[in-house]
Amino acid sequence: MKEQYLKKVKKELNLPRRAKREVMRDLNEIFASALEHGETEQQVIERLGTPKEFADNTAEQFGIDNATLKNRKGIISSVAVLIIAITAFMIYAVAQIGKGPENAIGQAEAATTIQIVGTPGFDASQILLAIGFASAFIAVLLIIRIIRRNKR
Repeated sequence: MKEQYLKKVKKELNLPRRAKREVMRDLNEIFASALEHGETEQQVIERLGTPKEFADNTAEQFGIDNATLKNRKGIISSVAVLIIAITAFMIYAVAQIGKGPENAIGQAEAATTIQIVGTPGFDASQILLAIGFASAFIAVLLIIRIIRRNKR
């Protein structure tokens, strides 16, 4: 029970690493001291509140608005993933502009019937296209998550 509570608190805390380690150490001490004085883990958890409540109160003591910080991180992540998607789509588009007809050799303007044996059937531009679509999908999911979080 205690371990699950600690994991959830750690996940909810949006503090610098050093401060987070300090809070987690203090929280462990709170549990140890309470247990020495006859309190159960459940009683300690009830006294501290939910992991989110505890994390928000702790962040407030550090002068940080936990909810705003979470939203900011979500927005930054969404923008970063969107930039990756846009970049992948742009590189793909540029690669397609300079591409000749499917069966052309070199920079020929028309298709030929000459067969080149042993060429790999691998087109790196397709990977860029897949990266673009995957990034766009992830960005949409992150944006939906931010919107849902703000509605609460």
